Amino acid sequence: MKKVSDNKFQYEGSIEYAYKKKTIMKVNAFFVPLYVFFVILIILAIPFPEKEILFLTLLLVLFYVVIPHFAIIVPLHFYLKKYVRNYTFKIKEDHILITHGVFTKKRVSIPYSRIQNINIENGVFDRLYKIYTIKIETAGASGAPSGGGRGGYIRPEGLILGIKEPDIIENKIKEMFTKYSHVPSGLEDKIFKPEEVAFDNFISYILSKMREGEKLKTSIKELREKNHLSAYQLAEKVGVPIQTINYLEEGRYNPSLTLAYKIAEVLKCKIEDLFKMV
Repeated sequence: MKKVSDNKFQYEGSIEYAYKKKTIMKVNAFFVPLYVFFVILIILAIPFPEKEILFLTLLLVLFYVVIPHFAIIVPLHFYLKKYVRNYTFKIKEDHILITHGVFTKKRVSIPYSRIQNINIENGVFDRLYKIYTIKIETAGASGAPSGGGRGGYIRPEGLILGIKEPDIIENKIKEMFTKYSHVPSGLEDKIFKPEEVAFDNFISYILSKMREGEKLKTSIKELREKNHLSAYQLAEKVGVPIQTINYLEEGRYNPSLTLAYKIAEVLKCKIEDLFKMV
């Protein structure tokens, strides 16, 4: 159910049908001990001459196991069928897009600049159907424990479920991450050569870029608020950390032409509307 698009910078895919089978099996496994328990009760009740005991045991099985079991399994079957059909993901040149949901459709866009870790999980039920789950942990959302407490687990921002060949997707993400985060052409010598002054030259370059922003007056904040976007949402749409947007709005950073174009496109304005020389 996965395919590589004609564009070599994209990988598209959807969830495997085996994910539905695995989820239903997990629910069925929960009811197995209950069935075993009540079967034992029925066996123990058979020798008693009072038929009321056996009848009562059968009623308990019906109301406390059989009916709840089917009340969960039947709706779950239709829900998962729709969920599997709606679940898609795309590995694009500058971000990963995950779309899912049945009653509420959700779209998760993850810029490569925020990815910190990629985990591949293969649980007991996953191994039965030979599927995997890819967890994409990012700075910010993935760094906070689920539930708000210190003892919670790290919640991944991106989940790619029910995958048969996770290595292909992991390698594709790493390939795009490497391409997206590579050192800009012409900057290699400033950072890496000569080695004894690499760090000083790099810091000097960054500070000089930030000082250039002092010559610009920006209208990004006003235009962003006019479009009902938070700084976080704007940063996510253009694929940069939120600190970059903050620096731009404060006039502490001079953006590249590519970034200025992306911001203008999101805010539906011209580049010259964003910046003015002072």
